[in-house]
Order: sequence, then C-alpha cells, then structure tokens
Amino acid sequence: MLAACLPSAVPAAETVVTDPVMTVEVNAQRDPEWIGYRRAYKAAAFFAPFVRARPLIQAHLQVRSLRPGLPLDGLRLSVAGARTRFEVAVDAIGRAELPMEKTAYEDDAVITLNRQKGHYYFSGRYSIRERDDGVYDAGLLRDACEQLLAAQRASGYRMRLLGKQCAGIKIVYPAGSMPEVALEDGAAPPRMLAAAEAHPFEDGSMGLYQVVTVRFADLPAGAKVTAATRPLAIGTLYE
Repeated sequence: MLAACLPSAVPAAETVVTDPVMTVEVNAQRDPEWIGYRRAYKAAAFFAPFVRARPLIQAHLQVRSLRPGLPLDGLRLSVAGARTRFEVAVDAIGRAELPMEKTAYEDDAVITLNRQKGHYYFSGRYSIRERDDGVYDAGLLRDACEQLLAAQRASGYRMRLLGKQCAGIKIVYPAGSMPEVALEDGAAPPRMLAAAEAHPFEDGSMGLYQVVTVRFADLPAGAKVTAATRPLAIGTLYE
C-alpha cells in the first residue's frame, strides 16, 4: 500500500496480442512500462520507518497487472541511468525490494519492466514476513496482523481502515497448487488446513490464488500453524 507516493496508472486501450510470448517481449523492448527511480526511492524511504519499527512485517515495490489474471511470474526490473545499471529481482507474486542507491537517485535513473506499457503498473505492498522454518505461533500471527494494520493506518490509510480489526491472516500460494499447511494445538494430532481460491490481499486487484485463510477465532491459545510448503506471501484479513 505504497500507492500514495507512486504514480497513478491510467489504463490504456486494450490491445489484442496474438502471440503472448513473442509479441510481449518484442514490444516491451520498444515501449516498456517504467517509473522514475527517484520517485520510487522517495516512496520506499517514506514507508521504511513504518516497517523498521514493526519487525514482523515488510514493504515492497509491487508490480500489479491492470487486468486481474495477467501473469506475474517471469517479471524483471532493470535500473539504468547515466552512471548506473543494475537488475532488481521480482518474486513470483510481483514484489521487489528496491536498493537505495545514491548514484541512481542523483541520475534519476529509469526503472523499466520487461513488459509492454499499458498492462502493468507500480504500487506498493505491505505483507507479513515469511519464516524460513514455516512455523508460526498463534501469538506471532496476531501481533503481525496488528503491526500491519497499524502501519497502514500510520502511513495514510486511516480513513479507509476505519472500524477494521484483525480477524486472521491469508497464506498465499500459486493458483492450482496443493499446499501443505497444518494447525497444531498440542491437544490433538495436527490438522491439515484446506486452501481455497481467493484474493490474496485486501482487494481484488491481484487476481485469484490458492489461499489458506486462518482465522484468529479458530486458533486456540498456544496453537501453531506450520506451512510445510513455503508461501508466496502472507496477507491479512480484516473485518
């Protein structure tokens, strides 16, 4: 939700693409989607304190599609200026961590996406940090959700979130996958949690994924959620 400091996108007229592999790559080289490095840098710098004080969450530059369903895999960002040139990794759900490079800022380098202009745009994304061991205590998940909600409110979304409360979290996986996520409460054998087709974050702009929704009301004290399959991301559920 870094969108307040990033440029708004105006959807272009829909283009008919007959060969999505060849045509997209060729057109992307001629007229790629882009954003000025300085503007993206300022957005990242503005939101950094809200994350720094809340260690269970993170913030990324988010590549979003203008039409839900356009793929986010295979995306690459290139930064090029008068004195600098480097690549920025984009994960499978379209998130990237922008390096804070002074030279690129001074040059106001250009960040280009390897996709044709008019199909994607740049925004921002708060999410809960994934754990390498895949084990999440119930208390940690509650705290992470509260940290994320507080960060969103503090960074300009107070009115939009008026009256909202943390109800749970969403563990996000690729569409069509069969993730292994279990609930352990110590009083019974681990119980597998089912995934369902759903939106990964608070709105529907990202299309549909396989999502394991964990409601805090269903988590006994001391319970643990174990994600044997590493998720793409972990979002929040507000009500």
